[in-house]
Amino acid sequence: VPSHSPDQIGELACFKAYDVRGKIPTELNESIAFLIGLAVAEYLEASAIVIGYDVRHSSPGLVESLSRGISQAGAEVMNIGLCGTEEVYFATNFLDTDG
Repeated sequence: VPSHSPDQIGELACFKAYDVRGKIPTELNESIAFLIGLAVAEYLEASAIVIGYDVRHSSPGLVESLSRGISQAGAEVMNIGLCGTEEVYFATNFLDTDG
């Protein structure tokens, strides 16, 4: 089980100008994904957040951790599965979610 302590995640090089991405596992990993899910859901005071993922081998673990963080903050996770970024944008609007 990965640690979710902020002291254990190191520098957050995964935050770019317009998105979150990075080399797995040094810049982005399951611990960071959990904390991002928790922080975003808390910041938005969200009741529901849409997530989707791509075909990379790291996606299942990142999605699981992100989902746990969102859920721990009290928001519903609406996982639309394998999709493109534009589909996440569409689902967020169509399903009237907070993020």
